[in-house]
Amino acid sequence: MFYPIIEDGNVFSFETETRNKVSVEFSDLTSIFESFFPIYCVDIYRLQGSFHTNEFNGTKTRDTIVNIIKNFLDRFDCALVAFIDTSTDKKGKARNRLFKSWFEMFGKKDFIIEPREIFFNEAESYSFLIIRKSYGNTNSIIEAFDNFIKLANEPENQ
Repeated sequence: MFYPIIEDGNVFSFETETRNKVSVEFSDLTSIFESFFPIYCVDIYRLQGSFHTNEFNGTKTRDTIVNIIKNFLDRFDCALVAFIDTSTDKKGKARNRLFKSWFEMFGKKDFIIEPREIFFNEAESYSFLIIRKSYGNTNSIIEAFDNFIKLANEPENQ
C-alpha cells in the first residue's frame, strides 16, 4: 500500500496520515560524472512543518519511497546516486543502515549497490551508487562514481 504521490517534474512528494510531508527529488548528475550514461542523484527529505521524526521507519512510508525510486529507475533507465548527509542531525549512520535494509529487501535481485563514504569537514556522510545488474557498462559507471568520491574526499575540495 502506498501514499498518494504528487509529481512535479523530478520531484515526488506525499503526505503521511500523521501529516508528515516527504519529498523524493531527483537531480541529473550526468555532466558532473562526465558520463554518457544518465546518472541521477536522489534526495529524500521531510519537508518543513513535519514533526514525527521516526516516520521513515513505517512500512507504508518505506514502500512509497521505494516505489518512487523503482518507477524512476524504470522510466529513465539510469544509474542512481544517493547521498545520506549526517551534518544536520547526526542520524546519517542510522539512515544509512535503513537504506541498506531497504535495498536488501527490494533491490538486490536486479541491482548492484556500491556504498562509499565521504568525509567533509571531519563529518562522515554516506553515498550509494545503484545500477542495474543487466548493464554492460557497470565498471565504467562505478569508476566514474569512485573518481567523484575521490575528488569529494580530497582536502582542497572541503
